[in-house]
Amino acid sequence: MKAAERIGQVLALFTVTAPERGTAEIAGLLGIANSSAHELLNGLAQTGLLQKPVPGRFRLGPMVAALAQVLANTDGLIEAARPVIARTAESHGETVHVVQLAGMGISVLSSQSGTRPVGVSRSVMSSETPLHAVAAGKLLLAHLATADLLRMLAALELTAFSDETVTARSTLRNQLADIRDSGFAEAIGEWHPDLATCAAPIRSHAGVCVAAFSMAVPLSRYMLQPRAFRTITVQAADRISARLGWKDASKPAGKLPGNTSDGWEVVT
Repeated sequence: MKAAERIGQVLALFTVTAPERGTAEIAGLLGIANSSAHELLNGLAQTGLLQKPVPGRFRLGPMVAALAQVLANTDGLIEAARPVIARTAESHGETVHVVQLAGMGISVLSSQSGTRPVGVSRSVMSSETPLHAVAAGKLLLAHLATADLLRMLAALELTAFSDETVTARSTLRNQLADIRDSGFAEAIGEWHPDLATCAAPIRSHAGVCVAAFSMAVPLSRYMLQPRAFRTITVQAADRISARLGWKDASKPAGKLPGNTSDGWEVVT
């Protein structure tokens, strides 16, 4: 395995619920010898990507925070998404995220909590969110190249979180094909029984899906008007895509994708 891939695997092991890990633990998770893990982890600590609070224990280091700040200030996708995220969350009161795939998990690029008294926490999307049980994960999988998708499907643990969770690989693959064709994904009660998520693709200037715009809504509220939430989500994703230079040939010239007469759909 290439060194860069191994470094990525190591960094991905540190999560909100597992912010600190030991040498032997990491060696076991990576399937390598303790001596190899010791050398790798100490090398990463010297670069600042990891830090050692005590001998033999590791956390993410200050270099990760510095790089994250640089990314937040310079990444074109994040910059394009910020105003759309803010306006969507404020206009409709629901929690929204812009996410990408990161290895076998989700990476949250930007998010904003909703304003309704009963809503969904921003932490619903994280590196530990199951790809197969939320709309954003399904949408990002659906837009992978076939070889990458087959590799991911073979490696995913299709855990059943509720009676609605898709756990058969053939069923999931068929569902992903439909999602790619429709340009929209939803997951209703698949991870948490009272949670609905929906997502649409954010496209680069070349029309390639580079991220997903996701909305997380309490199930009871979502089921009152699922088509409205679909419209809002697709329009928000289209607006971010337009800010990245994407032009949808199906839209009239001079009109941004997702625009309506007043610019925003309203859900009550």
